[in-house]
Amino acid sequence: MSADLDETAEAVAPAGHTRRRFAADPCVLAFVLLSLVFGGVFAVITPPLWGFDEFTHFGRAYAVDHGRMLPQRIPDSLGYYGGEVPSTITDLIGHAAPNYLDPPPPPAPSVVNPGEYERLLDHPLESPPVLLGFGNTSAYSPVAYLPSAIGLRVTETLGGSVGTTLTVMRLADVLAYTALVAMALRLLRAHRFKWVVFVVASLPMTVFQAGTISADAVTNALAILFSALFVRATFLRHRLGPWPTALLVASAVLLPLAKPTYVLLALLLPVVPADRLSLWRGGRAVATAVGLAGFAAWTAVSARTSESMHLMRPGETVDPGAQADFVLGHPGEFLQVLVRTFVYQENSYFTQFFGALGFTWVPVPATAVVCCLLAGGLALGMGDRVTAPPSRTALTAAVVLLGAAAVFGTLYLEYSPVGYHLIAGVQGRYFIPLAIVAAAVVLRLVPVRLQLPGPRAARGTAGAVVTLMSIALALSAVKYHYVLWH
Repeated sequence: MSADLDETAEAVAPAGHTRRRFAADPCVLAFVLLSLVFGGVFAVITPPLWGFDEFTHFGRAYAVDHGRMLPQRIPDSLGYYGGEVPSTITDLIGHAAPNYLDPPPPPAPSVVNPGEYERLLDHPLESPPVLLGFGNTSAYSPVAYLPSAIGLRVTETLGGSVGTTLTVMRLADVLAYTALVAMALRLLRAHRFKWVVFVVASLPMTVFQAGTISADAVTNALAILFSALFVRATFLRHRLGPWPTALLVASAVLLPLAKPTYVLLALLLPVVPADRLSLWRGGRAVATAVGLAGFAAWTAVSARTSESMHLMRPGETVDPGAQADFVLGHPGEFLQVLVRTFVYQENSYFTQFFGALGFTWVPVPATAVVCCLLAGGLALGMGDRVTAPPSRTALTAAVVLLGAAAVFGTLYLEYSPVGYHLIAGVQGRYFIPLAIVAAAVVLRLVPVRLQLPGPRAARGTAGAVVTLMSIALALSAVKYHYVLWH
């Protein structure tokens, strides 16, 4: 017996029971609980500014909060982009950066002199402004920083300390991520594919990113929301009403603004059959054009920020134009770069997809990885039977592959030194936004399902997925805390 879920459940349910359905959906409830609890745990136990590029993300959020929406070049800085931040933040950076860049070897805890952190975190946020370079995050639009900027505004209004400000900004990202993903899961409540979305959204790496000040919290949430609705309409053949259609279009327009690398994912909007969207004739084309126009406009505004990327690799030549010339002039050597990249780095990409936490790159336990793999296998096995024409399936698969290639291409041009022996800077977490759509393609091409004898077995399998992801998150948080603070 197939594990397909009756897709008419949503249609026959009384309209007045919307709130009750939302509250009773175990997938939504389980995700909200795990995301809030463990997102909050990571927000609290992660030392200040130890998230990925967190001090540069703070600088960008601070600029957005103070109305500096466009990238600003720092005067007399040899091309560096950034802006003003409170001097108490730069004091904290001065203590934190050397610590996470060169932590003491085990068995000593990674965090050195916790008392100094406490002293710096007790300082008031409001202090004389100083210039801070954050060229890598200046390229991102304000969309990705709205939650953390709102949290910053709240603490500034209340006169909070540096520590309170950083914690509130992190928790604002957790709340925004949780709300957007919960919305995606709710809109998939009539389909068992929601458990695939649940697993991706609950990965230790994904939840950790939501618990730090980062553009990734909003980016991942938008990608998950778009992917869930895209799969529902295209692969699960379920028509989207006005509200889900509006969310699909909005996420397609906003995702490339959050992180331009994922513009190809948003271009899947025209792949959705027109009769499954509540749009006028030609609405898909208009929405896609709006999204491309926004992407092109912001790319034009932020293009010059790439001038400052070379400062992240001092002493080496990072030049997109020269790198492109190298590829065209030495195709054989470039092919060797690709081969070496995958030979030497593919293990790291795999581990980092599940979790390599913070700038000390603490890998999540192997047991946590196994739990995630088991949960993912169960979620795929009990998924709905997906049906999409070969042409749409091929287009979707091509976009996923091109999206992955775009990650490598962007970092090769803008971060890797010219002629470097491999593509530098690629991390497994960059592929998380592509995972849900990729899973739908796999389900279409590999029609293997678990044989579940009835609703009780389905509920038991879903419970196993939740339990496995809970164990993965708990083990990851315990190990991370132990390595940093024990």
